[in-house]
Amino acid sequence: MASTAKVVAGLNGEHPVKRDRHPVWYPPTQVDGKGLKVANSLTETVEDFAPLDGRLVRWYTCGPTVYDLSHMGHARAYLTFDILRRIMEDYFGYSVIYQMNITDIDDKIIKRARVNKLLDDFKAGELHDGDLAKLKAFTTEAVAAAEASLAKRKAKLAEPIPENANSRAKTDRDEKLMEAELKTAQLAETREKIAAAKDDFEALFAAASSVNGDLLDEQKGDSICDQQIFEDHARKYERAFFDDMQRLGIREPDIVTRVTEYVPQVVEFVQTIIDNGFAYQGESSVFFDTEAYIKAGHDYPKLKPGGDRNTTEDEMAEGEGALSKGVEGEKRSPNDFALWKFSKPGEPRWPSPWGEGRPGWHIECSVMASDILGANMDIHSGGWDLKFPHHDNECAQSEACNLHSQWVNYFLHCGHLHIKGLKMSKSLKNFITIRQALDDLGVTPRTMRLLFLANPWNKPMNFSDQSLDEAKEKERVLRAFFGSIDIVLRGDAWALPQGANTQDRELLNRWVEVEGAVHAALQDNFDTVTALQQLMSLVAATNQYLLSGERPSATLLRKVGRYITKMFRVFGVVEGSDDVGLQQQSTGDGEARVIAVVDTLVRFRDAVREAAKAEKVVPVFLPLCDKVRDEWLVDAGVRLEDSPAGPTTWKNDEPALLRKELQERREQQEGDRKKKLANQVETKRKLVEKWALFSYPPSEYFRRQDEQRGAERKYAVFDPSTGMPTTTVAGEEVGEKEVKKLSKEVAKYAKSYDEYVSKGGESWLKEQQAELTRMMAELQGPK
Repeated sequence: MASTAKVVAGLNGEHPVKRDRHPVWYPPTQVDGKGLKVANSLTETVEDFAPLDGRLVRWYTCGPTVYDLSHMGHARAYLTFDILRRIMEDYFGYSVIYQMNITDIDDKIIKRARVNKLLDDFKAGELHDGDLAKLKAFTTEAVAAAEASLAKRKAKLAEPIPENANSRAKTDRDEKLMEAELKTAQLAETREKIAAAKDDFEALFAAASSVNGDLLDEQKGDSICDQQIFEDHARKYERAFFDDMQRLGIREPDIVTRVTEYVPQVVEFVQTIIDNGFAYQGESSVFFDTEAYIKAGHDYPKLKPGGDRNTTEDEMAEGEGALSKGVEGEKRSPNDFALWKFSKPGEPRWPSPWGEGRPGWHIECSVMASDILGANMDIHSGGWDLKFPHHDNECAQSEACNLHSQWVNYFLHCGHLHIKGLKMSKSLKNFITIRQALDDLGVTPRTMRLLFLANPWNKPMNFSDQSLDEAKEKERVLRAFFGSIDIVLRGDAWALPQGANTQDRELLNRWVEVEGAVHAALQDNFDTVTALQQLMSLVAATNQYLLSGERPSATLLRKVGRYITKMFRVFGVVEGSDDVGLQQQSTGDGEARVIAVVDTLVRFRDAVREAAKAEKVVPVFLPLCDKVRDEWLVDAGVRLEDSPAGPTTWKNDEPALLRKELQERREQQEGDRKKKLANQVETKRKLVEKWALFSYPPSEYFRRQDEQRGAERKYAVFDPSTGMPTTTVAGEEVGEKEVKKLSKEVAKYAKSYDEYVSKGGESWLKEQQAELTRMMAELQGPK
C-alpha cells in the first residue's frame, strides 16, 4: 500500500521537501470540527481531505479515448465527477484546477480509423459498389475467422484455474466467461442479420461490416500510411464527446491536453526514466522496469487490491493494447509495460532517440498531468477499471521520473455502470450511447443526474428501466413541488396572518434537521444518496404542509424552496440562475406583469367554462378552453391545472417539456384514433363480406353455389323459374326428400336477401364498399 509519508513539489518546481501525508487542516465549512472525508483508493479508506495548498485543489481526470461515440458508461464517470467537482467548488468552496486529457492516439483509434478506411476502399475498389458475389464470399470467410477467434478465446477460458489462485482471479474468470457468452450471442445475431440481408448489397455490407472490418484489418491494416486518417478520426469523436458533455450539463475542464500535442515532452519524460535506471529498450518498445523500480524501494502496484503483484494475461493485454502482440518474450518481468512503442506499418509515428514510434497508453497522463499540476497533485480520478494497470503504471513512471515516492495524494475511482450484469463497454457491444439515451430513450440530462445522485459514486450501479423510472419520478415530484410553491409565492402573502403556527414550526424544524443531515452526508465521502433522500423528504414534508389546510407562510416556503433549489443547483440538477424552481425565471416588474396577464387569462377561461356549462353550449366552447390549456400556452411555459374542487391553477414550466408532453398526447390520441378506426374497418369489412353473400336473387342461389364447387359440381339442370336443381350431374332426378331440404335452405337465404334489398340492395352495398376503401386509406395514412 501507499507510504505514510510523501514528497511534494509545487507548481513552480521547487526542490521537494518531505512532509506529513495529511496536515491538520479542515475547510471552514466544518461542523463539530469535522471536514470533508473522501474514499481514497490509494489507501482503500475514507479519510480526511486536505489539499496541499490551502483551499486550492489540483485535480486530474482521465479523459476519453476518442475512437467512437461516448456511451452511458462514460456518462457514469464524467457526470459523477462533475457532481463531485460541483460539490467541492459550489458547496465546500474549494478552488479547483480541473485538468482532463484527450487520448487521441491509441491502439483502438488506430484500428478503428484503419478499419473505416479499409471498408470504404473495399466497397469502392474490389466490390465496385455492388459486387454481391464477392461480398458474400468475403463475408463467409470473415464470419469463419471471427468464430475461430472466439472459439480459441473460450477454449483458453475453459482451462482450469491454478489451485492457489486468489478469489479475484476466479471472479475475473467468471466475468470473462460471461463476456465470451455475450460475444457468442452477438456473433449469432450478426449471422442472422447477414442471412436476412440476402441479396441486398447495401444491407449485407452494413450487417457484415464488423466481421469484415476485422478481417480486412488483419489482411491489409499495414497498408494504411496516411497519418491524417488517424487525426481526423480522433478530432471527429473528440468534438462529439464534448458535445455530449455539454448536453449533459457537465462543466468544461479548466485545461484540456491532447497526447499528440505532447509527444516531444513524452520523449523527454521517457528519456529521464531511462537515465534514472527504470526503463530499457526492447525490440518492439521501450519498457518500464518494474523490478528495478521495486528494488529501489518503491511500491508497485499501489492500487491493486492488497498490493498483489500477480498479473493476469488479460490485465496485461488491456494495458498494452490490441495491436501489441508477442511482446512477452522481450520483457524482463511480466509486469513491465511499454513507455514508447515502435510503430509498425499501418501505424502513426513520431521521431525519438530509440526509433520512430508513438507513446504508450500510460505515459501520456504522467506527462500531461505533471506539466500542468506539478510533480505532486491532490486528486486523480477515473473509472474503477483504470486502477490497474493504468493508474498503477502512471504512478510508477511518474515517481520514477521525478524520483519521489508519491505522485497523487487521493485517487477517486467511480463505480462501473452495469447493464444486464456486465460493465457497459464498447468492446462488449453492450452499450447505449449518450445520444441514444437522450434522443431515443427520452432520458433527460436531469433524469440522468438524479439517477447517479441516487447511487453511491464509488460503487457499481445498474442502468435499467426500473432505475430510470425511479429517477423520472423524482423529477416529476420536484417539478410539481416547485410549481406548488410558485402558486403561493405569486399570491398576496401580506394579506394573510403572519407569525408561526404549529405547522410552520414543524416545517421549520424539519428544514433545520435536513440541512444538517445533508451537510453531514456530503462531508462523508460525497454521500449524495443520503443527501438526496433527505432533500426529497423535505419536499414531501413541504407538500404535506401545503395540504394541511392552514394558511401557508410564503416567507417560510421561500426559504425552504431556495434551500432545495440551491442544493439541486449544486448537484447540477437545476440550471441557470433561477431563484426557486428548475428553470430560469424573469424577475422584477416584467415578471409581475406576466403573472397578472396569466392570472387574468385563467379567470377569463374559468368564466367561459362555467358559462358554457350553464348555457348548455359545452361542445362549442370547452374544446377551445382545452386548447388554451393543452396547446396555446405551451410555448409560453405555462402549465394550467384544472380542478373539480376549485379554481384553475397555473405553474411555470419548461416550454420544451410542455411541447414534449403535447406531442406525446397527440401521439396517444392518434394511436387511440387509429385503434378505433382499425376496429371500425374490421367491422365494416365483415359487414361488406356478409352482405356480398346475399347480393343475388334466390333464383340464382343454387346455380351460384354449384359453380363455386368447380369440378365437384352436384347438379346439371335447374328449374328456369325457381332456380331449384332438378337433375344431378350423374343424370339422376333430384329426389323429393332432397327437394324439401333444399327448399328450406333457399327460404333461409331469401329472408336475408329481402333484408339486403330493404337496405338498398346493390347501391347500398357499393356505398359500404366505398366507405371501407376510404377508411382503409385513412388508416394507412399518406404514402
